[in-house]
Amino acid sequence: MQNFKLVFIVSILSILLLAACSETDEKDLQPKITVSILPQKYLTERITGNNFRVSVLVPPGASPETYEPTPRQMRDLANSLLYFRTGYIEFERTIFKNVQEQNIDLRLVDTARGMDLIAADKVDHGDHVHLSGVDPHIWLTLPGVRIQLKNMVEAIIEADPENKDYYLYNYNTFKDELNELHSELTEKFIDLKRRTFLVFHPALGYFARDYGLTQISIEQEGKNPTPANMRKIVDIAREKGLRDVFIQMEFERDNARAVARELGGDVIEIDPLSENWMENFKKIADKLYEVLNKK
Repeated sequence: MQNFKLVFIVSILSILLLAACSETDEKDLQPKITVSILPQKYLTERITGNNFRVSVLVPPGASPETYEPTPRQMRDLANSLLYFRTGYIEFERTIFKNVQEQNIDLRLVDTARGMDLIAADKVDHGDHVHLSGVDPHIWLTLPGVRIQLKNMVEAIIEADPENKDYYLYNYNTFKDELNELHSELTEKFIDLKRRTFLVFHPALGYFARDYGLTQISIEQEGKNPTPANMRKIVDIAREKGLRDVFIQMEFERDNARAVARELGGDVIEIDPLSENWMENFKKIADKLYEVLNKK
């Protein structure tokens, strides 16, 4: 009887192991797309469904501004058909250079192509424009995401033309959802008690531009503020009746807490890098509306 039980258990384990190996092999055989950040994974999969395996370079909780891809990720990237870059995160430039130097057969897609980017300086040369100090948070704007999706779907169809109709259907369905949400938010943010908000890291510049808002950042050019700048920020916030401070999950909170305490407000956590991009975009909008509509 004991031998029978042992044989039965070994058989079950063997079946489970074979199933797991089969599933792993199937995933390995899928064509692959690599993206920089988690929100891009959501956007990509809304178009591709399960037809591609999507790999993400920046893991949950890490900051794109300081992240360095591992050698294993670079090898994984080299086996991808497409790489969707946001275009203006620092480590993406290093990847672009490495791919070119190693002559890797990989299509690099700048998803920001055609967007009206927020930049510290724009120099128009007629046939092209030089930008510097570009706000890299291009996934936090509904009109901008529509442009990114167009760039993505064109590259996906070129990589897999047999499923063109499927990808176009997914793209158009998702685009309609974005148009509807943009209309709702445009109406929602028309009449507010105030139109300025305080953030630690300036991640919501595109969102602010889309709905006629203004963000004031505690962080200065990617660095913590000096005591003098902190004092200046507190004075401006008081003048405008601001109390609460928005902060991203991956940033330290000491300076944000100090400003909020001085103003008699709260530190409000947001997660612009959440993988569930649509749900998270709505959460950020709701939190902003609540703060801006406070008495």
